[in-house]
Amino acid sequence: MAQGTRRAVQGHVPARQDHRAARGDTLIWSGSEEAWPFSETAKPAPRGHVLQFMGWGGGRMLIDILEARVREAGVDVRTDARVQSLIMDDERVVGLVVRIDNQSLNVRARRGVVLCTGGFAMNAEMLARYAPGTLKLSDPIGENDNGSGILMGMGAGGDAIHMDEFFTTCPWIMPPDFVKGIFVNEAGNRFINEDCYHGRVSRTIVDQPGRKVWLLVDNAIFSQPIELARISIAAVGETWEEVESELELAPGTLAATVETFNRYAREGHDPVFHKAPQWLKVLDEGPFAALELNFSDSYFSFFTLGGLSTLPTGQVRDRAGEPVPGLYAAGRATSGLPRWGHGYSSGMSLADCTFFGRQAGRSAAAG
Repeated sequence: MAQGTRRAVQGHVPARQDHRAARGDTLIWSGSEEAWPFSETAKPAPRGHVLQFMGWGGGRMLIDILEARVREAGVDVRTDARVQSLIMDDERVVGLVVRIDNQSLNVRARRGVVLCTGGFAMNAEMLARYAPGTLKLSDPIGENDNGSGILMGMGAGGDAIHMDEFFTTCPWIMPPDFVKGIFVNEAGNRFINEDCYHGRVSRTIVDQPGRKVWLLVDNAIFSQPIELARISIAAVGETWEEVESELELAPGTLAATVETFNRYAREGHDPVFHKAPQWLKVLDEGPFAALELNFSDSYFSFFTLGGLSTLPTGQVRDRAGEPVPGLYAAGRATSGLPRWGHGYSSGMSLADCTFFGRQAGRSAAAG
């Protein structure tokens, strides 16, 4: 399960989490619910759920609760065991080879095998082959996400889909006032509405030409970025033209982008990228700064979204769309609900693990 270490950037903006706590419920704005273009498709509402507890992130706590319940139910849990391969009888998965205490053992699976081994963010060869867009990034999430389950499933005839898709984020939204700034690429052009979910913004940053982008802020919203993000101050000036010159951009590029944004922001709208009015701020209070996010130094965590194709029951499908007998999968070993890195929301990986893990377990138990 490639989940859990996104704790420092869970939710959209910390202030909204404070509002949630004041209401006494566990709902958060976990994605781009309020941002264009999604706000035009569905009525905006907080759609993410978190546990009621003190601290960051609920994934670890939830898994601890589930594990305790499994042990209470009498399930035989084996740890320090590495599955090496699946065993097949004709076209059906009937067991697996597992290494325990330096011995390889054959284990029969009378009803089925469920693969829940995570993605492949830690497998450099698979990343280069299937998800080369991640090669810009250097902070993978998922200590044991080596792709082994996906490869075993493929070896058993399972189809792997959306293998080029991945989630990434840099926690640039801390402090929240940075959302009122604007991003530009190396050509000095804006490329997204900055009030989107931080993962959507970060994933779009990866799409930009070159190896860096800049977040433009004025003195009213400037403060030091959080240390984790590894964001640097690339340029400072009394005018946007000075900032543009210090960044060595072509004259009239960045300055024109800011002038266009400011002109519409004064009118209270953003016809170019449709940033919501509550996040619009005319950037006219000098001095001005360009904060640099680059793929060499800044923190861009990532994990993969591609994996085995499954039915809602958790059954792994082959290339013809038919179930592979005896084989099931869930979590990041599959291509589940979040199949598009630009549309990810906090908690979707955990949902894939819990809901579809339950579906796969029930299906396997039914034989």
